[in-house]
Amino acid sequence: MSHDVISSWVEKAKSLEVPVEQMDQGIQVIRCVDTNSRGNIIMDIAEKLRPFLMKMFEGMRDDEGMLVQPASVRGIALNVAQELVKRQEQKANA
Repeated sequence: MSHDVISSWVEKAKSLEVPVEQMDQGIQVIRCVDTNSRGNIIMDIAEKLRPFLMKMFEGMRDDEGMLVQPASVRGIALNVAQELVKRQEQKANA
């Protein structure tokens, strides 16, 4: 698309603005209130575990002799957090 076409479309849209009084009043805005979804909880726990795990794995080497990478430690933290949340949910549902 050329720049002229986009500019003319924007100008046309601005000129067609409808006053608030003429807008359809049947529209409702729905907000998501639950910000603590399962994924957010897992991420929060993993971020709190990660510094401890980084200290624990500091200087350690994997099976191939390479130092343990921060990405691996983050993966471990996520797996542990996911398991903790899963067990907590099972305990709450029992």
